[in-house]
Formats: sequence, C-alpha cells, structure tokens
Amino acid sequence: MASTSAWGARSRMMLLMQMVAVAAFMLFINLPLQVQGAVETSEHPNVVDAEGHPVLFGDEYYVLPAVSGSGGGGLALKLRVNDSCPMYVKQESSEKSKGLPVVFTHFKGQSANFSSVIVEENVGLNVKTAAVTSCVQSTEWSEEDDTNTSKRFIKASDTSSLFQITKASDGDGYNVYYCPCVCKLVCTQLGIYVDGDENRWVVIDNSVETLRVQFHKNE
Repeated sequence: MASTSAWGARSRMMLLMQMVAVAAFMLFINLPLQVQGAVETSEHPNVVDAEGHPVLFGDEYYVLPAVSGSGGGGLALKLRVNDSCPMYVKQESSEKSKGLPVVFTHFKGQSANFSSVIVEENVGLNVKTAAVTSCVQSTEWSEEDDTNTSKRFIKASDTSSLFQITKASDGDGYNVYYCPCVCKLVCTQLGIYVDGDENRWVVIDNSVETLRVQFHKNE
C-alpha cells in the first residue's frame, strides 16, 4: 500500500514538472520579439537619427549638418578629376539640399555580430551612397590619396573602406572616422576640404573643417 502511494506521489510530481516546463515554453515563444542590438552599452551606444530612433543597417539616411549655418548641406557624389570616373563624396553647397542618402552595412572584413540591425558607435562599418550614377561601378565609400592636393578623398568604388561613427565631444551630432584597420587608435576624422571652385569635398583630415552630422531617415 505504501509502495503504491509513493508511486502515485512520484507520478503526480513528474506530471507537475512537465506542466511547468510546458507553461515556461509557451511563455517564451509568446514573448514580444525585441530588435537585436537594442540594448546599449557604455562602450557601444546606439547611433540615433534626428528623431531619436536607432539608426538601422540597410535603411537609407541623409547625412546632414548637425549644426545649422555650418556652411553646407547633405552629402552627394560628383566627378572631380577631368570630369571622369570615379565620383567623389562632396557636401552640397546649399544648406537646403539634402544630397543623396547613404546605407550603412556591416564591415565585410570584421568578425562581427551580423544579426545586429542597429548601428552602434565605435563599431566598424561600410558606407554606400544609395544612388545609381553614370559611372559603371558600385558607390561604396573608399579612400584615395591625391598627390596634387596632399589630401585623402572619399570616392565611390567597388571596394569598401572601414568607417566608424562617434558622438561629437560636445554631444551635438556625430563625427565619422576613417579607419585603416579595426583599431580606433589609428582612425582619422572626416572633414571638408574646399577647393578653388568652392567645391566642398569630404576628406580624411583632422586639420580641415570638421564634418559633424546628423542622420535623417529617408521615408
């Protein structure tokens, strides 16, 4: 009799454990899905757009000046050397011009969490201008040295360079950095070089006018 009672108690316990396990599983699968990467860290906070929403990989954004009256508009592409390809990244002269949107993608040469959909500060990424041009090539951003001006320009190319986005030191907008490797210590800030024709070219140079930007989603 005692043996039968003990067996019944064990059976009820096993049944209870199974019910708890099923309930826990049902609760898990019915939890609302969260965007991976939405949890910020102090080292890699989320990059946010002008509306305060996280900037997402794969979406299009206009890169506009963070401070009005800074002397230019959004970013675009233009032929630079003898009106021949490739095209180079420039800032529009008019503040009213939004230029062309860009798309951020995960850096191809870095072992990263490709499941993350949110762009984070101080994390390597690639940039591509979202446009079709007369040059038969991709519009990925890459760097090019120019011996005539001793400047390093950003051109539209079939190859991709590594960039990082960092909050401006005063908290107003973001700075974009070119990085020759996955190491923040050797990254150089992007700035604006104004040539003799008043073209505002984006260059890799700490000594020129700083390119401080904000991101506006292309709706």
